[in-house]
Amino acid sequence: MVGGSGEKYLLKVLARHADRYNLFFGSPDEMERKISLLKEYCSSIGRNYKEDIQYSVVLPCIIRESEDEVNKVLAQNKRKDKSMEEYSRYLVSSVMVGTPEKVLQGIRKYLDIGVRHFVLHFIGLNNNAISRLFDSKVIRRI
Repeated sequence: MVGGSGEKYLLKVLARHADRYNLFFGSPDEMERKISLLKEYCSSIGRNYKEDIQYSVVLPCIIRESEDEVNKVLAQNKRKDKSMEEYSRYLVSSVMVGTPEKVLQGIRKYLDIGVRHFVLHFIGLNNNAISRLFDSKVIRRI
């Protein structure tokens, strides 16, 4: 597995040597761009970017039953070096912050472009109820 966001060197190394690519906190659009570039690099050396390489992503995730609850978690976990607006934009851009339906839609965006492995960093995960919520309303609906 090769992970990172470099496009000129890293993706070339990946095309030649790896069987999995991992993007850290990348949006679906960013991942789609990386896969498109990887397709070109793989084609130039005779590799099949769809069959020979798996795709994974590391993402922050805040999941709650309501947007009000999500906003509370955002406020409790805001980074000190960011304003609330910056922090929300940073996390929300990952499409994995919100109600179960919104998180499910975010996962589907990645699935649609070929991502099959997810490493989720659950923010504000403080009890089993949150993991049961994710299991019952997201995982079981994929």
